[in-house]
Amino acid sequence: RLADYASGTQDRLWLNLLLTDVNEPSLQARLRFSLEGNRFKIHSNDFVQGAQPVTLHGGVPTRLSNVDLRPYFDLANLQGVTPMQYSEPLPDGLYRFCFEAFDFVTGRRLSAKGCATVYLVLNDPPILNRPQRDSEILARDPQNIIFQWTPRHLNATGVEYRFELRELWDEQIDPQAAFLASPNLYTATTQATTLLYGPGETPLLPDRTYGWRVRAVVTDGINETGLFRNNGYSEIFHFTHTTPCEPPRFALAKAKGPFSEQLSWQGDTRYKGYRIRLRKAGNDHWFQLDSQEPQRRIFHLQENTTYSYQIGGKCSQNGAYTYGAVQSFTTIGLQDPADYNCGVAPQLEITNQKPLHRLGVNETFTAGDFPVTVQETNGANGRFSGWGYITVPYLADTQLKVVFKNIGINTDYQLTQGQVYTEYDPKFATAE
Repeated sequence: RLADYASGTQDRLWLNLLLTDVNEPSLQARLRFSLEGNRFKIHSNDFVQGAQPVTLHGGVPTRLSNVDLRPYFDLANLQGVTPMQYSEPLPDGLYRFCFEAFDFVTGRRLSAKGCATVYLVLNDPPILNRPQRDSEILARDPQNIIFQWTPRHLNATGVEYRFELRELWDEQIDPQAAFLASPNLYTATTQATTLLYGPGETPLLPDRTYGWRVRAVVTDGINETGLFRNNGYSEIFHFTHTTPCEPPRFALAKAKGPFSEQLSWQGDTRYKGYRIRLRKAGNDHWFQLDSQEPQRRIFHLQENTTYSYQIGGKCSQNGAYTYGAVQSFTTIGLQDPADYNCGVAPQLEITNQKPLHRLGVNETFTAGDFPVTVQETNGANGRFSGWGYITVPYLADTQLKVVFKNIGINTDYQLTQGQVYTEYDPKFATAE
């Protein structure tokens, strides 16, 4: 920044002057500064306010630094630069720093323009490597977490890295904003690109989210002497410090007909959600179904077919699922189509009145003896509206669109209040 040449206490530039006329005992001179390159043409005024005459002696070299030449870099004495350009780093590129000498009294030119050509580079901040963004780190005893980053500076030496670790208290907002709004939990300064957060540091709490970043800095012990983009700050990464999560236990499968199966397992308040992985026996591709309750009825299966399944649970909202052992079930045989009594209400006994907390897309609930696969839903705590489709087995598995409004659904995914209406939609008709 040009402003650094006018305000800093560190020598950033040197100017050597030599009065070659050895017969001249002394001479008072004034200077003119100019900067050219990268679409910039900046020069000092003819009269530089605050500049003192430079006294030269014949044959004796005089060396001046930017600390001695501060008035020549003052914004009030410069032309061709705006206040914003003056206070910001100069763009990367090739520049010529030039000076000319004039007689202080008469204004007579004493020298040709002397220039130094430099290529200015604004260094990039480091790239964070591990832990990766939005990753999970399993809590261990003793604590042992490795942070690592990659430097990207080209022309800076003696770079230090200032490490910051913060606990993100508000997990409902963007982690970047939560990091900036949180105080530092731990800071460290190092010249290495790896930091070990061990058992001697502040213990990290389980199931909490933490953010971290690194700032690259070059100093002389007092002032910063190197410039980086974004003031040297890297991106902000965050991770979840998770406790060991055991898979759900005691998974059971119960036939509910030739095309559906009821899966259940032991629930626990530590789980934030469940996921079922299902595939035909011998098939390598898993289908995934989510559930907020410790049970899920699976529809649209094939009769007399063996399926493999796993039940997984996650112990944190953004955590990964931990799956139990692979188990299997076999659907029962197809019943005689004559057993279907179209128009006759099924005999149902619904005793569970506990409201379902949340109903997600692609989840299925039963309306009478028809499974309704949800495609759009809103609501909570047992009352939901939206639409989906049903598959009618005795109509060649025709899919019919249905809509529902403010219906009641219990934790067994059964319709307890309200009605589901069919609505004709040609794109759901699969039978010819």
